[in-house]
Amino acid sequence: MPKKLIGIFGGAFDPVHNGHSAITKYCIEKLCMEKIIVVPTGTSPLNKKLTNDNFRLEMLHKVFHEDCYEISEYEVLQSKKNNNPTYTIDTLKYLTARDEQTSYAFIMGMDSLLNLHQWFQWESLLNYCHFIVIQRKGNNVDLNTINPLLSNLIKKNTALTLDELSQNGYGGIYFAKFPLMPISSTEIRKKLSQDRDVSGLVSPEIEKYSKEFKIYHSEGQ
Repeated sequence: MPKKLIGIFGGAFDPVHNGHSAITKYCIEKLCMEKIIVVPTGTSPLNKKLTNDNFRLEMLHKVFHEDCYEISEYEVLQSKKNNNPTYTIDTLKYLTARDEQTSYAFIMGMDSLLNLHQWFQWESLLNYCHFIVIQRKGNNVDLNTINPLLSNLIKKNTALTLDELSQNGYGGIYFAKFPLMPISSTEIRKKLSQDRDVSGLVSPEIEKYSKEFKIYHSEGQ
């Protein structure tokens, strides 16, 4: 019996921008996901400095307020509790344990897939979910040029159709061709710090909120 498919979309979201919104909308409308769980990073494993959790969470709630979205504070709360980074494997174990009748799909970009072998316990990730890899049209992977273990994982688990994912609870890799928007969170923060126009990059609500509370004001100092 086919299982319902729920997406897991993680990131710093610093700030959440129109590129993020476009990806989630595509996954709901074109990939037939019933829901997407948005998971903001708590403490980055790469020691990247992040904006205050409360600001990032509030911005996410302003953008992903429809019933088809859920904002998970799991990584944020775990980082505060343990004062350590929360790894993707831990998040997947937590989220996928909630409902055995559901297939979960971790949404990632091509860059993340090609660096997957650097992630903590990366070879175990597909034991808990599928991967949906958002791929620019024409941006194909040459499996002979990447880490051989990762190459074998991709060859072994690539699914050609969404039906293959819905028939199985986990373990598939599906490449979804989508015209990604070339938006940089770093560039957005820089523009906001200088009170420059960011229309088309973030929603009006995010621009207003970030400027009202001067969230990124110190970036330009």
